[in-house]
Amino acid sequence: MKKFFSFLFFLAIISCSKDPILYTLTTSTNPTEGGALLPSSAQFEEGETVVLNATPTEEYVFFSWAGVSGENSTTSIVMNSDKSVVALFVKKQYSLEISVEGEGEVTEKIIKAGSSTDYNSGTIVELSANPVSEWVFVEWKGDLSGSENPTQITINKPKKIIAVFQKKQYPLNIEIEGEGSVEEKVIKPGVPNSYNSGTVVSVKAIPQNGWSFLKWSGDVSSLENPIEITVNMSKNIRAEFFNPLDFTGLPILYVDTQGSEINSKDDYVEGSVSIIGSNDFPDLSSTEMKIKGRGNSTWWQGGIGRPDNMKKPYQIKFGDKTKVLNMPKDKKWVLLAEISDISLIRNKIVREIANMGSFDYVPQSEYTELFINNKHAGTYLIGQKVEESKNRVNIGDDGYLVEIDTDAHGRIEEDDVYFRSNVWSSHYKDGVFNIKEPSLDFDSEKFHLIKDHINSFEDALFGDNFKDPDIGYRSFIDLPSFIDWFLVNEISKNQDAASFSSIYFNYIPGEKIKMGPIWDFDLAFGNVNYSNAENPEGFWIKDNLWYKRMFEDPYFKQMVQERFDYYNNNLSLILSKISGFETYLSKSQKKNFELYPSLLDPNSEVWPVPARFDNHHGYVEYLKTWLDTRMEWLKTWL
Repeated sequence: MKKFFSFLFFLAIISCSKDPILYTLTTSTNPTEGGALLPSSAQFEEGETVVLNATPTEEYVFFSWAGVSGENSTTSIVMNSDKSVVALFVKKQYSLEISVEGEGEVTEKIIKAGSSTDYNSGTIVELSANPVSEWVFVEWKGDLSGSENPTQITINKPKKIIAVFQKKQYPLNIEIEGEGSVEEKVIKPGVPNSYNSGTVVSVKAIPQNGWSFLKWSGDVSSLENPIEITVNMSKNIRAEFFNPLDFTGLPILYVDTQGSEINSKDDYVEGSVSIIGSNDFPDLSSTEMKIKGRGNSTWWQGGIGRPDNMKKPYQIKFGDKTKVLNMPKDKKWVLLAEISDISLIRNKIVREIANMGSFDYVPQSEYTELFINNKHAGTYLIGQKVEESKNRVNIGDDGYLVEIDTDAHGRIEEDDVYFRSNVWSSHYKDGVFNIKEPSLDFDSEKFHLIKDHINSFEDALFGDNFKDPDIGYRSFIDLPSFIDWFLVNEISKNQDAASFSSIYFNYIPGEKIKMGPIWDFDLAFGNVNYSNAENPEGFWIKDNLWYKRMFEDPYFKQMVQERFDYYNNNLSLILSKISGFETYLSKSQKKNFELYPSLLDPNSEVWPVPARFDNHHGYVEYLKTWLDTRMEWLKTWL
């Protein structure tokens, strides 16, 4: 029994001293090369506390634990089960600071993955230096050297990079044509001969004594002086000077307003005028005057499609009566731009034709080269203004100068004094008689005198006895001037003379009504594309209300036919005068169309020119051919 209990006690001892429980701890690092983790993987008894140490390699830092808690690289874990622990490491990160000298930017391209701002150690970054327009990349500075672009840099510490840019440089070559010099003034810094791109240089042309500046040409086209040039490429410019005595052969008229613009038909601009007569005419020393715009369609038309090249008509007014280019002294003078008449001849040749007639007065005019504030404005026709004057429409203090016009299209000014006649203004609903001279008031005695006289004339013209030389229309009018006015306008088929605009007559009480002076023929001789006035065949003025009635008088018709023969017999002379004007303008027209090239561009519309040519001669030949055809038709049908 004792042995039996001893055996049971032995079994109890054995059962109370069995082996301890072991658990496995698996350790690793991520990434493998990021560092070491101690202890290595091993078994530990249940309940044992194990201290873990994560040690990063040189280019890594400890980041965190996986499988165990803890913020530091040393932590501990209690083994109460099998466990797996990972020490997480990350690459050290460095800043890459990039700055720029000059104008440009640097783009970064990661060759090995990194972050957007700071790069992991060992990241390779490709840098590209991109200059802005007109700058160039020069070199890298700071922690990177050389001029290779693009280039690569390895990020293994914080680095600062500077990309150096500089302005492109270009030469500015200046040539001189004629006698003068050019003064250069740098507005933004550059170097003496070659300028940094974007450098602004002021150049001033200085003519020698007796010469004048004309224009800049080459890589710069301008009439301004001085001008500012932005050097953004290699540039060659030419300063062109001219001798006024040997420019185009035309007299030169200089208008100086001290830079003030002439942009109104209502307000005068103060200034001065001087003239170099160019051998054929007397000079005019600098004389005070004022100048403004003038005209109707020609005023607004001067800038169509040519915002920086506007050729506009002007009116000059001197303080005292002044002689201009051998024309009699007076205060007011007009400068016709001839923007619609590309032949430049219509207004001039019609004066030659009218001078063959019986008119008391035909406005005189001469060609001139116009310069405004030393800028060439082109070929102009300077002439007398239609107005009462001893040397112009000489009607004295009691006479009247009247224009048959229209109160439509804004043609009547606020201070105009006008009336409507019983017949004309009933037929032409907008037709008015605008009293240009003398200055008078509505409803004044002088106002009613001219109005009543025109109504009496119309009563006689449209009365039953209108053919009677004593009590009919002929008793009221100067027949030769009426016939010459009709023929000059019918031969030229003047667009404006059919019913209104530039139809002038004058009347001195006690005398007869005289037609004239003639005026405004730029839209004549087929130079219009919106009416039958373009066609050299067919009547135009004959349908005018007054003339249509007069042609019912056989006597008037016979007188017109006889007078036409006179003009037709002088056709060769007229055509030769046109050719003479073409020769006279040969140099001037070239300069004119260099200023306004769109006028000779067949693809550019010029109102209201019907036929387009790429040379001045084409427009002159069109004029001559049209006139020759017109006279042949009138010879048959008039």
